[in-house]
Amino acid sequence: MPDLAKRIPLPPDPLGFGQRIGYGLGDFAFVALWQACALFLLFYYTDILDLPPVLAGLIYLAGMVWDALSDPIVSAWSERRAHRGAGYGRQMLLAALPAGIAFALVFTNPFETLVAMTGWALVTHLLFRTAFTFASMPYNALPARLTTDGDERSALSTVRVMFAALGGLITAILLPIFVARTGEDAVRLGYALASISLGGLAALLLTICAVAVRKAPPLTADIQPEKQDAGLGGLWAATRENRPLQSLLALMALATIGYGLFTQSLIYLVNHVLARPDLVPFALATPVLAIILAAPIWMMIAARTSKRNALLGGLAMAATGYLILALTPVPNTSMAVIAIAISGLGNAAIPIMFWSMLPDAVDFGHARTGARVETRTFGLTTFVQKTAAGFAAVCVGGLLALGQYTPEIVSPEALMVIRALSGWLPAVLTIPMAIAIWRYPLDRAAHQVVLEKIATGVTRTGG
Repeated sequence: MPDLAKRIPLPPDPLGFGQRIGYGLGDFAFVALWQACALFLLFYYTDILDLPPVLAGLIYLAGMVWDALSDPIVSAWSERRAHRGAGYGRQMLLAALPAGIAFALVFTNPFETLVAMTGWALVTHLLFRTAFTFASMPYNALPARLTTDGDERSALSTVRVMFAALGGLITAILLPIFVARTGEDAVRLGYALASISLGGLAALLLTICAVAVRKAPPLTADIQPEKQDAGLGGLWAATRENRPLQSLLALMALATIGYGLFTQSLIYLVNHVLARPDLVPFALATPVLAIILAAPIWMMIAARTSKRNALLGGLAMAATGYLILALTPVPNTSMAVIAIAISGLGNAAIPIMFWSMLPDAVDFGHARTGARVETRTFGLTTFVQKTAAGFAAVCVGGLLALGQYTPEIVSPEALMVIRALSGWLPAVLTIPMAIAIWRYPLDRAAHQVVLEKIATGVTRTGG
């Protein structure tokens, strides 16, 4: 059996400071663009362009559906290019500027008639989601290329989560301030200028990220090529053989739904249950700030114990926060804010450990089958994530409707639904999440065995 260690060159550990920061800047850019669309795009369509709400919603939905469906397709394309020698950093470099330009076009509509504005909005939204995917798919796969060390992967995930949180927070705060400074009579121009500025910044940061990680070695074309099906069929076969990956996908789906229920219902909780609309910005920022503060702590806990134990500890803390929030007497604003902060501190462990464990699962699949499915695995993950996020949004809307929620008069039934969405239901979802991770088989020693199998070519079917 050939020595596969020679075929899968990886840079020596540890990674340099510049590589870590450069990697983090990439997710700062991605989340800044994503958050701008999530928070402001629908409002821009309805209140700035005066598109009918149903039409605006359909345009937004079309972009999200295409985004989710295109992830596995683009990831398969990206992986084929990687096997032909085009490294992930190079792919990102080529996609950085198109992603920034496409984002700027989304909030820059030069037309005045309904038909023209609608067509421009739909085309630019689909164009942005496509450019975003071409840039983000190779980025997501980078940890599997940059290092094989589990602790280094945890450090990369920590930097990623912290920069992502900063990107989202800064966009949420600064974009409306930027728009407001153009004046009430030039709001449309304000959005255009803001989007051009943010798109340009994102393109610059993605370029810096691509340059920082350019030494990440590309996949080689001779990794058991008879097993390296770079299509979606190969992805399905690899996932079926990979129990750690199955556990992580289940975790991602449940975590996205639970956190989505929590965050999307917070504004209703603060406005109607706590009756403190003045605290909405503070309440929405609290979980994000908690994630930034807790990220390094969970990384250290994982290094001293294991990624699985750190994740279980985070789930326990998040569940505690959710339960306190659900049981907090009304009105007790201080206790509610403390509960929100506790849940945020616990939730910080989930993305850090998840994005650190996922490359390990890729290694496991490689050792088991002889095929290395990197970018497609991350594409499948983001597909699951986005689908679960959409499901969470539908659940929030459906349950509020079931509780006969109206903004003018909030019934006792609607208040019960809001408390369930923000506390009880997310807490319950931590139970199957803990079960999925409790059986996760890859600790530090098991991962080392996996890496040795890859280096020696000893796989279940090819050893």
